[in-house]
Amino acid sequence: MADTAKQNINLKTFIVYWLPPLAWMAFIFPTNESLSSHNTSQIIIPVLKWFLPYAGQATIDALHALIRKFAHFFSYALLAFLLLRAFRGNNSIWRPQWAVYAGLIAIGYGLLDEYAQTFIQSRTGSFYDWLIDSSGVIVMMGLISLKNKTPHRTGR
Repeated sequence: MADTAKQNINLKTFIVYWLPPLAWMAFIFPTNESLSSHNTSQIIIPVLKWFLPYAGQATIDALHALIRKFAHFFSYALLAFLLLRAFRGNNSIWRPQWAVYAGLIAIGYGLLDEYAQTFIQSRTGSFYDWLIDSSGVIVMMGLISLKNKTPHRTGR
């Protein structure tokens, strides 16, 4: 009976904490055709043209590229956050090594992602995209580390 309860807790812990980063990693994996530049342009460019009807094509293309780079930054920042959340679980005590583990995994996954894209015809792997991915990870881990180093004051 105790083993079944422990298995239920472990399954719940996996679903609540580890499934989200794994699902996000699967979503951003390079074989996801919906994330290719061609496919995102089918959505983003018409929206940009609607918001900016007098913008030239060069401006629209530049904005599309900028939005895609922001997506790199934020998708890896989110991955780092989700990984940190998984390592932390329901612990109330902060351990800086969780940020290190989450950051290294997210940066490593970004490198793997960009490398894998070099083998996919509809995708383009880029060292610069990996730097953007890594920047998102570093900023997220830095913000979380700063938040957790700040002493919490109690009201009087």
